[in-house]
Amino acid sequence: MMETKAWHEAAVLDSELTPREDLEHLLFARGYLLSRAPRPAPADHWLTHKVGGWYLSRDPRLGASFIERDGRSLLLVGSVMDLRSQVSGAQVVAGLLKAWETARSDLDEALEWLAGRYVILGQSAEGDFFQTDATGMLSASYSAEHRMIASHQNLLAETAGGLEYSPFGEPDWLRQNHAYTFPGMYTRFAGVYMVPANTEVNVRDFTIRRVGPFPSRPGQPRAVASSVLHLMRRQHPFLSRSGGGPLVSLTAGLDSRITTAALRELVPETLFFTYKRHRDPKSVSDYDLQIATRLAAHLGLNHRGYSVIPLTKSAPLEALLERSTFVTHGRSVAASYLRELPPDRLHVRSNLYEIARGFFRNREHLEVTADLFARLLTSDIAPPRSVIEAFEEMAEATGILEVDGYEPLDLFYWEHRMVSWFNKVLLESDIAHDTHILVNSRVILRMLLSVPLTDRRAGRVFDHIVEIAWPEAYDLPVNGKLRTLPASAQVAAETGLPGMPG
Repeated sequence: MMETKAWHEAAVLDSELTPREDLEHLLFARGYLLSRAPRPAPADHWLTHKVGGWYLSRDPRLGASFIERDGRSLLLVGSVMDLRSQVSGAQVVAGLLKAWETARSDLDEALEWLAGRYVILGQSAEGDFFQTDATGMLSASYSAEHRMIASHQNLLAETAGGLEYSPFGEPDWLRQNHAYTFPGMYTRFAGVYMVPANTEVNVRDFTIRRVGPFPSRPGQPRAVASSVLHLMRRQHPFLSRSGGGPLVSLTAGLDSRITTAALRELVPETLFFTYKRHRDPKSVSDYDLQIATRLAAHLGLNHRGYSVIPLTKSAPLEALLERSTFVTHGRSVAASYLRELPPDRLHVRSNLYEIARGFFRNREHLEVTADLFARLLTSDIAPPRSVIEAFEEMAEATGILEVDGYEPLDLFYWEHRMVSWFNKVLLESDIAHDTHILVNSRVILRMLLSVPLTDRRAGRVFDHIVEIAWPEAYDLPVNGKLRTLPASAQVAAETGLPGMPG
């Protein structure tokens, strides 16, 4: 047996960082940079490691684990747990290496069962690869020319220096084209591309290879709900930090109701919160606060509400967030997390559920093509040819249009919209807390997608999760309407059908 070399460094607490007047301690928060040649870190407090043929710089608020044995090595950056063994950190990496030593297919299977927000770099004589978590919530952009991968495309651009804009990088491009993000795998900068979910980058030649999702056998709503809820509950020990139990944003919507039900056993240690914006009294956030306050009283939740104070353009924090990510989704909200919520706790968000609800399948499309992807990006406004070509390039690289057992529009929401748009929300809120999403695991998402479309669009799996975990969570309206729990006859008909992948 060859000697094993390993090290693990846990994430540093937010409260352990020394605040700076120039806010540099918040720059590219929870970020990382991987490069083939040594590069300067963006801030003095970042840590640097040499791992095989790569250099890693990272914000110490991201933990890291490394293991090497017999010519193979794995580096994992971020927070992760194994849903089967319920281990985390260094134990996860050790288990992955053991699986890889048996066969690459065993490693791929093991990666399916991970939950968390992380990236992983594998190195061996057969080839080197890079992957993100199930939905790229710890984001990744890469440059083949500069042989770098980074959490923030702006960080990569600053480090490389002198990069020109991509065809879609002009400041007004998104607004002028009514686009929520960039097309295909493009970013703001020429030669810098995002890593789509369910793929990996061969970091020797920077080609893309599809690695998921694995096939799933068809499932029925309650059986799948039972299996998914089981895996959500297995994450409970992972959600506490030194500052206390999780922070959970609570709204009047369905998704936060599902998360609340799944966390019922953790209610005594959980802080639920709701913010409202400075708008008229009929705003959505005001209604969110009203329902959340009533729900908290009804369920006995520890809950607080607060108002978001808008950031001014001249605020130093606004400038820092723009340097981190020029696409803004809620800088004032991110600042409010930093100001209003306790540090050193994990923010459990209620996103990604829509991956399983047929978000882009609410009407019939004659054919799913790169042209349709382009029209969905630009809100059905006739897209420029360059946008269509960007999606053609993505389809060729990832095979998104030809994955057995999966509809391309479901994968488009999972692999493009979430990976190219939603994780930028987290790049802003990272200044305050790390984030965890209970369904951010390939095995969970593929189970949710195994249910028939009519049931998925109706949210029946999620109704069953509430019915099993906490029926009283539906006693108050969801998005303005009372939601009905599954009838006993339906429950009886669906009980006992297989839902857990093998």
